Amino acid sequence: MTLMNRSPFVSLLFKAFTFIPRRRPADAAVFLSTHSFSAASGAPQSSFMAEYLVSSCGFDPDEAAKASKLLGRIESRHQPDSVLGFFKSHSFDNAQMKRVLSVNPRWLLLDVEKTLAPKFRALQDLGFSCSDITHLVSSNNGVISHKSETILSKIQLWQGLLGSKDLLMKICKKNRWFLGCSIEKTIQPNIEILRDCGITDQKLSMILRHRPLLITRNAETLKALISRVEGLGVARTSGMFLQTLSVLHCVSEKNFKAHLEFFKGFGWSEDDFLAAFRKAPSIVAYSLKSLQRKMEFLVNETGCAPYYLAHRPVILTMSLEKRLIPRYRILMGLKSRGVHIGNLQMDTYMSYTEKKFLEKFVFRYKEFPELIELYNVAPKTEMLFDTAGA
Repeated sequence: MTLMNRSPFVSLLFKAFTFIPRRRPADAAVFLSTHSFSAASGAPQSSFMAEYLVSSCGFDPDEAAKASKLLGRIESRHQPDSVLGFFKSHSFDNAQMKRVLSVNPRWLLLDVEKTLAPKFRALQDLGFSCSDITHLVSSNNGVISHKSETILSKIQLWQGLLGSKDLLMKICKKNRWFLGCSIEKTIQPNIEILRDCGITDQKLSMILRHRPLLITRNAETLKALISRVEGLGVARTSGMFLQTLSVLHCVSEKNFKAHLEFFKGFGWSEDDFLAAFRKAPSIVAYSLKSLQRKMEFLVNETGCAPYYLAHRPVILTMSLEKRLIPRYRILMGLKSRGVHIGNLQMDTYMSYTEKKFLEKFVFRYKEFPELIELYNVAPKTEMLFDTAGA
């Protein structure tokens, strides 16, 4: 059974892949056309533009000399001034203009009325604010310079699949190449690969919204990542498979081995480490500095044995300042005041929700109002991953 006929989610994906707007604004059609340039071509005469790039765009002389060679024969400020004026009118600051022009100096040759203005209006038709467009263009050059007929459809596709324009903006700011990723050659084949691993449509939807970079990889790279996960003892049928895949796609083998050696320094065996990793894959996503501070606190101050933590690695995924230290202080504070709380294990009270912890150990002991101050050393947060089923 193919990707195209399986479920409502897949139907949505199929519609996105084959999306052709019924009503496309005239500006959007121009958006997908090839660019119109105002400057005439000719033999390079770049000294004028080199000076212009320095004085008007903030380039240093070396950058300007190199970029000006791409601009041909321009002897007047009128054309580049019109482009800079357009960007400024759309809230680009000097740093943003320099950034985009450093990568695309030929944008100074674009015809404002025939190319830039229609493209910006097309993005506004999709619901992007002036500020959104400024950030989108400055972080993803392809929005303006890409000549593919699919660029506008890609924006609509991702906006629909991610379910949020803000999430699309966030991803694009971090990854300049994101909108250049091929739907047919990369995204669609990768979804098939993940489906073959038994990942349900519901989880695929979650990946698209929360781990989109996982499916923008080269298909062979994704297959190698899946093999790596299985080689570490996490089966495709495991409830931790998807989380492990998500973690390892941004953790190199070198970094993984560095974490193994780190925990060996606390007495863990390799089997201990791998067992802990399978329970809480994200322990390898934390910096060694962060883990060092957590281990020192848990072993030296709370008296936890390293072996205890190896069997309860979820504790190491919790914030030291926001959860581990404050909650431990509360328990010790209660004990020092003669409150009997029984033989409560650390992994139990550290895993309580914020509401449950406050009800059990703070609010019920109104005779100790200072406990609230003791606990309020930092804002609290819930665990990043739900590992209850690990």
